Amino acid sequence: MWVKSLETPGKVSPPEARSLSSSCVRLAPGQRVGEHSTEDREELILVLEGEATLQAGGEATLVRQRHAAYVPPGSRHDVENRAGAPLVYVYVTARAAGKP
Repeated sequence: MWVKSLETPGKVSPPEARSLSSSCVRLAPGQRVGEHSTEDREELILVLEGEATLQAGGEATLVRQRHAAYVPPGSRHDVENRAGAPLVYVYVTARAAGKP
């Protein structure tokens, strides 16, 4: 069993995880992560506080508090805080099914 608090942003993955990676992210109003791709990994974004604007495929999608968004493997995307309050979210990535 492994437990970790989400009070402090940063790596959340258990040390023994083989294909799972996760982290807690805190963005101030106006901050963004920067466009990136998780290559052959799929990603789940879980918004704990605030609202995230997820940019993917030329479209912006608002992801509200207590909602999740799925990003398929190979998708270029960015997470931005366009709201006036802090954004706190956890992302979880894992190798896509069928990938070694």
